[in-house]
Amino acid sequence: MIFYCLISSLLNAGASLVLGGVVFSKKPRDARTITFTGVTLSVSLWSAFYFLWQRAGDAETALIYNHWFSAAAIVIPIVYFHFTTKLTGCERPREVIAGYLVTAPFVPLSFTPWIVAGVRPKLMFPFWPDAGPLYPLYLAVFAYFIARSWQLLYREHRASRFLRRNQLLYVLAYTVAGFVGGATNFPLWYDVPVLPVGNILVGTYMVGVGYAVIRFRLMEFDLLLARLVVYGLLIVVLAAFTPALLVVVRSLARGDVGFVPLCTVSVLVTGLFFWLIPSLRRRSDALLEQRILGDRLPNRELLRRLGAQLSSAQGEPALYVTVVAGVADALDVPDVAIYTRSEFETDFTRRASVVHAGGFPEKSPLAVTLRATQRGVLLDEVEHGPDERFRDYFHELRRRQGIELAVPIIGDNFFYGFITLGARQGHALYTDLDVSLLEAIGLQIGLNLRARQLERRASQTEKLISLGTLAAGLAHELRNPLTSVQTFTALLHEQAPDQETLREFGAVVQRDVARITSIVENVAAFAESNKVEMTTVQLGAVLQAVADIVRPELQRTGTVLVLPDESPRVRGNHSQLLQVFINLVQNAVQALEGRPSPRITIALQTRGAGTSMPTVCVAVADNGPGIDPALRPHVFEPFITTKATGARRGKHGMGLGLAIVKRIVQHHHGEIDVTSEPGRGTEFRVHLPLLSS
Repeated sequence: MIFYCLISSLLNAGASLVLGGVVFSKKPRDARTITFTGVTLSVSLWSAFYFLWQRAGDAETALIYNHWFSAAAIVIPIVYFHFTTKLTGCERPREVIAGYLVTAPFVPLSFTPWIVAGVRPKLMFPFWPDAGPLYPLYLAVFAYFIARSWQLLYREHRASRFLRRNQLLYVLAYTVAGFVGGATNFPLWYDVPVLPVGNILVGTYMVGVGYAVIRFRLMEFDLLLARLVVYGLLIVVLAAFTPALLVVVRSLARGDVGFVPLCTVSVLVTGLFFWLIPSLRRRSDALLEQRILGDRLPNRELLRRLGAQLSSAQGEPALYVTVVAGVADALDVPDVAIYTRSEFETDFTRRASVVHAGGFPEKSPLAVTLRATQRGVLLDEVEHGPDERFRDYFHELRRRQGIELAVPIIGDNFFYGFITLGARQGHALYTDLDVSLLEAIGLQIGLNLRARQLERRASQTEKLISLGTLAAGLAHELRNPLTSVQTFTALLHEQAPDQETLREFGAVVQRDVARITSIVENVAAFAESNKVEMTTVQLGAVLQAVADIVRPELQRTGTVLVLPDESPRVRGNHSQLLQVFINLVQNAVQALEGRPSPRITIALQTRGAGTSMPTVCVAVADNGPGIDPALRPHVFEPFITTKATGARRGKHGMGLGLAIVKRIVQHHHGEIDVTSEPGRGTEFRVHLPLLSS
């Protein structure tokens, strides 16, 4: 029996201490976990001194430990009552304060004969305590606060619903079991021959209450218990290893072993443990997860992979559908929905769902709570939490829409919405890891939405900038022909027109109308350059067609055009690529007018051959005057040209040519750049993706 008391008290002390730390680590600022941690610490102290008392070798030592465990024991009921008031929400601040004031004197009294009169042999125990004169009052205070705790738990249990009701039932049942088991220590104080057979139930009570405090689903409780057992066994084995090894060393030495060899062995064994323990822990955790959570691990892997799928979703509707379907499949939830809003909306609209529909206003308690916490919220927890304002709302939300869990969608501090989940199949519980994975998915959705939002803004800004540049250039280009038409019209009003004036007026109008038409056509080409069909194009055929078209201008200026011999294939539009190289060659011809020995060279160079993205570079070089360095960075902007206003005729000289060229090249997934040296010539390089042979 003594061995049983030793083992049970040791297990109670260890389980209480570890469980208190685990519970406190979950929610360190929650009043319920703080008070529960106080309970576990007091039970752990009581159990530790109980263990030392059972191991005492003399009456004096046994009496000292009896004083200590009696002082620790009287603290348990009031701390537990305090915890019960927090757990049930039935605040009793005055009664709690009074309880601490009443209990406080019994702590120092426990070290006097008024509580523990002494120790003597009883049954098989050599040093069992005798009750002092105030011990009945001690027991009365103990019993009162335990009974008050049971009363609060039972009343709140009867008034609660759903998982909350089960939680309180667990706390009540394990409380009764634990304290009844611990109470088997009291009869022998008064020489009643009842053995402390229920001592082990104290540890069971702590584990059961801890299970309820952690809110069932917020933790893998079965895994926690298994880890406690396995870690405990590992500690016992490792703790026994060094003494056993020293015994072996002494026996092999057949005599006394010196201090230095023993220290050397101890250091080596300690180093070995430091090396082995991380590996043992990882292996034991992996084995336990496979054995205990085997049916849940594949589902969690699906949830982890869902995050990788979100980045490849094409468009926001596809993103929402992917999330809803993936979460429903991974967690076996028949009811999943996602609600979001844009930056210009106030209410949250359902974007995708498995079952229920509808929406949530911006100021709805669910949205307010998620925005404030920025974490997943279990509605059962909020419904029975300390904040009474939203209890009825969340109760109705669970009852009518069946929502059990909501996870926020946040990106760059903008609250986009949330994911809602109903009850799982088979009434399975959402664990802490499930909620964490869903929160990570919510963050990834939020970042995805934020990136798309910024991309739209950047695209819109780019369009507005282009539109502004285009409008300014267009206004400037149209002003000149319109001014001349306006001037001639005013002259017709001021004097009677003769035939010569009318002919001159007609010629000016036709010239300037043609000029306006050319401007409009080029602007349309600039705006519509990406609406074409792509096919396989032979670059050699395109460049030969360019030479045929510009031959009259080449002959007029005496310019030599050198074409390449190769003819690589690219994917593109023949007409648009023809327009690109005609424009580049014509620009070169116009720059070479009046220059000695004018020459244009078109060269091809293949790059990245044998890779997944080979390209061909088409270089159009001339030996003309070059481009002004101040103008070079702007040559691809609309309405930027080196030609004077009077030299602009027809479709040339408006500054839209190179802007159109760049748009066409970019639409072909290519790039264009330019290098130029004043007095030595200019080279435009067009880079296009090359089709494999």
